[in-house]
Amino acid sequence: MPQMTVDGRTLALSHLDKVYYPRVGTLKGDVLRYYAAVHTVLLPHLRDRPVSFLRCPDGVEAEVFVAKNPPPGTPEWVRTVDVPSTGGELRQVVLEDGAALLAVANLGCLELHVPQWHAAAPALADRLVLDLDPGEGANVLTCRAVALLLRERLAADGLSAWVKTSGSKGLHLLVPIEPTPSATVSGYAKALAAALEVEHPDLVVHTMAKARRRGRVLVDWSQNNAKKTTAAPYTLRARPLPTVSTPLSWGELERASGETELVFTLAELPGRLAAHGDLFAPLLDPEQARPLPAAPTAREAPAAPTARPAPEQPRQVLQPPVEVMRPAAVTAVPPADGLGGGGVQYELKLDGFRCVAFARGDRPAFLQSRSGRDLAPEFPPIAAAVARLPEGLVLDAELVAWRAGRFAFEELLHTRQARAAAADVVLGLIAFDLLALPGRDVRRLPLTDRRRLLLAALADVPPPIQPVMATTDRTEALEWVEQLADTGVEGLVCKAAASPYRARGAGRAWVKYRRSDTLDATVRALTGPASRPYALVLQLDDGRVFLTTPRLTPVQAREVAQVAGPLLGPPATDPDHGRVHPLTGPLRAELTLTGRPPTATFVRLRGD
Repeated sequence: MPQMTVDGRTLALSHLDKVYYPRVGTLKGDVLRYYAAVHTVLLPHLRDRPVSFLRCPDGVEAEVFVAKNPPPGTPEWVRTVDVPSTGGELRQVVLEDGAALLAVANLGCLELHVPQWHAAAPALADRLVLDLDPGEGANVLTCRAVALLLRERLAADGLSAWVKTSGSKGLHLLVPIEPTPSATVSGYAKALAAALEVEHPDLVVHTMAKARRRGRVLVDWSQNNAKKTTAAPYTLRARPLPTVSTPLSWGELERASGETELVFTLAELPGRLAAHGDLFAPLLDPEQARPLPAAPTAREAPAAPTARPAPEQPRQVLQPPVEVMRPAAVTAVPPADGLGGGGVQYELKLDGFRCVAFARGDRPAFLQSRSGRDLAPEFPPIAAAVARLPEGLVLDAELVAWRAGRFAFEELLHTRQARAAAADVVLGLIAFDLLALPGRDVRRLPLTDRRRLLLAALADVPPPIQPVMATTDRTEALEWVEQLADTGVEGLVCKAAASPYRARGAGRAWVKYRRSDTLDATVRALTGPASRPYALVLQLDDGRVFLTTPRLTPVQAREVAQVAGPLLGPPATDPDHGRVHPLTGPLRAELTLTGRPPTATFVRLRGD
């Protein structure tokens, strides 16, 4: 059986000589080679979006059917997600790499359709789509006239549009927007289409009735409904020819002199991409997203896109206090697919005060503590640094102190009391998330997008503010923990890369792993009954004394009583631990130290 290796996986492929497009003789093997050639450009446009398929296992002129669930034969390693549906939860594929794309294509999944929202935030659209479908007597050039009118109307509302062929008869306009409920986006799109129909009744319709569409273009706004999907950029279409839904430049669209200039097949796309790159790449940049304005009304099209500037947005969109995401504790670092798929971002867990920092322009900066209190009066250097940031910037961060080469939490306590740091103590604000930019709440964006915006926002910002160290490589993250243990790094915070910032209902999208230090200590005394002790009083080699917690298990208690019994002296009263049974001879134990202040947990008695 033929094989193909893509993104590190070797796939067994079948029936490569089956004819998929009989009119031109295009084979299944040609389809698989096409998707292998374009997958690095196609996949970013599918990122974290559940995919619906149009399956053509015997070619486009045989039975063709829609598949929302994973097709039979889908490998177990292909990511799937639960998607809300009328009948309950629906399981759908999310294509994350070329191997997954080729695996489903090998099962006859020819067309790829996605919603306007991500799996991490169902029905919260981050783009608006308008499908221009020509009626009888109209064609793609008629659609072009409508597309240019819509581009101007959208620009007047502060929105930018990108255009592609549908791969069928018409055009698609895609508009990046800030995350907005799908119902709101549908309302805006419908009003926009209706207003254009009022102004150009001989050219545009916004309802489905075919009788009204002769010679006109349907501006189909309904694909913004949360339950609807649209053909993805670069997907093949199940048409007589192996056409592709192909991104265009506006100049290219305007210059086209005939319909055939706007038809592209799978044979043309690799060369086109080599020449022009991904014309839809800007859609992947979260900086392109704009807020959706109120629904438009019928009006004259503006003379130029700048004729009516977008309304000025308030720069401060978040005010303290805000609820913060809190990671759940875990005992092991999750793998790269361990938080629901879609990748994991691993960040250093630092020993400090949780702090949401608000830059407020002319007003003093606000440093929100975990409890919602303002820490700014207690840490003036940090407050002054935040005040210099652009108004409206909101960072989720850790306020830390650094002394003698390591993080020193106790110095934060001293600083709070003394209102000033000692000369050898350096304060810092280590930002690990971005909640808002000037005029823009970004909490609904995926973590990967927020991370990119965070790095851009702090690119030219000097200490004491800096971004936290983060990676998507689990091995590298574990190496950091070991290499930086002497600096006081506590462990890792592991976050689903696709997760929005949701204080409530976050589940286990964020988890924290705390590194524990394993040490040897001397057992000085037992607490509780000598025959079944509750805890051990341990002294570390550096002189520190700890009482173990939690209480010893019954098995541990029996083991300790048996070994320590011959070494017990008369009961005594310890000023810190009450009634104890001191030991008269040496006994060593292994323990772990975790937390702040450190807590000692008994592991085992040492045989030596």
